[in-house]
Amino acid sequence: MEIEILGCRGKIKASAPKYNNHSGFLIDGKLLIDIGEEAFLERKPKAIIFTHFHPDHAYFVFKEETFSPGIPHYGPETHPLLPELKIISAETEILGFSITPVPVIHAKNLKSFGYVIEKEGKRIFLTGDVAWIEKAHLKEIGQVDLIITEATLIQKGGRINRSDDKIYGHTGIPDLVRILSPISPKLVFTHYGDWFYKNIDESKEKLKSLEPQDTEIIPAFDGLRIEV
Repeated sequence: MEIEILGCRGKIKASAPKYNNHSGFLIDGKLLIDIGEEAFLERKPKAIIFTHFHPDHAYFVFKEETFSPGIPHYGPETHPLLPELKIISAETEILGFSITPVPVIHAKNLKSFGYVIEKEGKRIFLTGDVAWIEKAHLKEIGQVDLIITEATLIQKGGRINRSDDKIYGHTGIPDLVRILSPISPKLVFTHYGDWFYKNIDESKEKLKSLEPQDTEIIPAFDGLRIEV
């Protein structure tokens, strides 16, 4: 599989070349995961999958425009702007990929999924945005060749909000390294928050400094291509 990182910017203002676009991932030139920028559709994907419906992952939400791309598109739940959406709730084959949804805690009022994507014996896990992933779900995933996850907050613990018995928000990068490195030798970080843009070179070094033994941390940029 070839994974192209189309966008690395979280829900903040654009401020640096190569880190301008909101979230999007193109796999083998045909499967698009999230559409943070309308321009991603110019790549002519054959199918689209959404992790959740925040506007930096689904550009049309901000514009309040109905989304009907004319190709199959999938997500974790229905949405009023997606009349043709197909719900993905179990392992599904799409364009020759095996796609398994993984419940992820992130948004207060939206359902969020990460996805294990498998083809020809190679497996990647794309987490989407994360407040937490239950240990049972991580155990079910098993070993993968590569994980793509988020880098909104550098501090341990991130920023977790609580409402009644629910949590939501973004956990910290050290926490993601701790829970994800046991199941993959490579962690790709994207979806950067404000902290990253203060000094990009230093921020990349800080990410690399968090590498545990036997795990490589890869700071992404817009246009990064990774072969698995």
